[in-house]
Amino acid sequence: MKVNITTLKRKYFLSFLAVILLVTPLLSTADNGGSVYYIYNNSPQYSILPGSIYVQPLPQNYTLPIAILLNFTNYQKLTSITNEISNHEANYLSPSQFRNEFYPSQSYKEELIKYLESYGINFTGDYGLILTFQGTVGEIEKAFNTYINIYYYPLKNIYWFGLPGIVNVGPFYYFSNNVTPSLPYNVGKYIVGIVGIDSIDPKVYPVIKEAWNLEIDSPNLNNLSLVSSVLVTPNAIADYFNFTELYNEGYLGQGTKIAIEGVPESFVNADDIYTFWKEFDIVPRTGGLNVIYLGNVTTSGQSGENELDAEWSGVFAPASDVYIVFSNGYVGGPALVGNLLNYYYEYYYMVNYIDPNVISISVSVPESFLAAYYPAMLWMIHNIMMQAVDEGISVVAASGDWGFESDHPPPNFIIGVYNTIWYPESDPYVTAVGGIFVNATSTGQVQSISGWDYSTGGISVVFPVQNFELTSLIPFTPTIQRTYPDIAFVSAGGYNIVEFGFGLPLIYQGQLYLWYGTSGAAPMTAAMIALTGVRLGDLNTILYHISYSGSILTPKGIITGMEAWIPITSGNNPTPAHYGWNFVTGPGTYNAYAMVYDLRLFYTVTYS
Repeated sequence: MKVNITTLKRKYFLSFLAVILLVTPLLSTADNGGSVYYIYNNSPQYSILPGSIYVQPLPQNYTLPIAILLNFTNYQKLTSITNEISNHEANYLSPSQFRNEFYPSQSYKEELIKYLESYGINFTGDYGLILTFQGTVGEIEKAFNTYINIYYYPLKNIYWFGLPGIVNVGPFYYFSNNVTPSLPYNVGKYIVGIVGIDSIDPKVYPVIKEAWNLEIDSPNLNNLSLVSSVLVTPNAIADYFNFTELYNEGYLGQGTKIAIEGVPESFVNADDIYTFWKEFDIVPRTGGLNVIYLGNVTTSGQSGENELDAEWSGVFAPASDVYIVFSNGYVGGPALVGNLLNYYYEYYYMVNYIDPNVISISVSVPESFLAAYYPAMLWMIHNIMMQAVDEGISVVAASGDWGFESDHPPPNFIIGVYNTIWYPESDPYVTAVGGIFVNATSTGQVQSISGWDYSTGGISVVFPVQNFELTSLIPFTPTIQRTYPDIAFVSAGGYNIVEFGFGLPLIYQGQLYLWYGTSGAAPMTAAMIALTGVRLGDLNTILYHISYSGSILTPKGIITGMEAWIPITSGNNPTPAHYGWNFVTGPGTYNAYAMVYDLRLFYTVTYS
């Protein structure tokens, strides 16, 4: 049988460069007694690339689609409530409670729309916290008190924080505003940023990175030792990591929901997913599959990444309902920052209309790119992660498939972005899932584990050290900045192959594929969380307070659970795994039965 193989997500570590504290909104201050509101997330420092050459004004009659990004209201109160909820000291909010308390009112939106329409700008859509418009350059300049010019960027590379970020993309022309936008305070006070008044992102880089972007047929491989002669099946993994004991005791994920971040402008073949569930089930599945399409732009094609996510999360949580959300050109379309608005809107839809127990993410954005050039989009995603935590939703994200340094890429990778870790993995409210390698026997059973060579770890340039890191019970947890990963699970495996080899099965386009990548570790870990049957919310605050010995620090004191963590002490990453927290696996991997026991015990003691 011909076996097709796909490499997975390219990710790279950024050593500490600089700190941009987005822990409070980088928005604006009122001027002249509160009459003017400046949108600093659209200041020229973010929108004009250093070294650019002014060419001429963008023609006044040129039409631009734009989007206004809205912030939450009552932010000081929200921050206080979120701190209590993330520390598991207060009850969760429902989606409607959150919206009623912290979303801008309809009357505010109408006032903002009326203001822009008074300048001739046409309102085209309301997407919750995103309002879309279309207007000429002249109309937009007058409404926002700015100017939009054409610039020439003469260099080949784009730099952020003093180091190469995206290489070999220039020279090119783009347009951008050269004055910080402003508007009356009463209509501007809840604006995070404006999208569409500059064209850097879609011009230079498809910012969203999904895993399945390079396909290889095994006959063309130069090194067939990458391919395992046996499959490492879900059943073998379930046996080794003690999922089967959970199933034997009836923990199947009944009544829970797993939501999967879709690759924008893509689709899945549900038959592939059902085939995998039938072929590789551990216990028969009773949970459903729900694929939600918002919009009809599918130019990115069939998403093997999301089929991987659904297949592996569904087989490990057999009674959980799996949701995949695709926002396909639904917000702004490809004209506005690539498909980043659609990427955001999938999260928005999940937390407001699905309200899952856990969200699994294997599609990421470079953190340093957003911090340097699109802080408004980073802040929007951070806000929605905050809403998820407040609703008791746990969020897990694949840490990335590269390793710790740019000179250590897996085979067949094409390096496209440098000097960055990944977002939302680096968000404090997200649990980043690193990778381990499972060494299999000739019969496909797992016989040993190690840190996966290409599991990404890193240090955020945006978020400071978190309280759960300062109070961690895991030895050697860093306290310099927000660091990740926060947990690890199976990302590669096989029999008699090197550690970046292929040995994990996938059904894609009706065929058997083999894969590697932390993209699989995230949905498997999401399934483990679903097996608890409860809403855990901010998972990091719990994980870092479960010690290797089984002692658990709760808001109500220390309790004794099971020894759930499996420390990983070997692996050939340039920053090798070792006992305690490390840049390959974070605290380590887990015994699924013991971890579910500890998570449920924490929940019971804390919320009883």
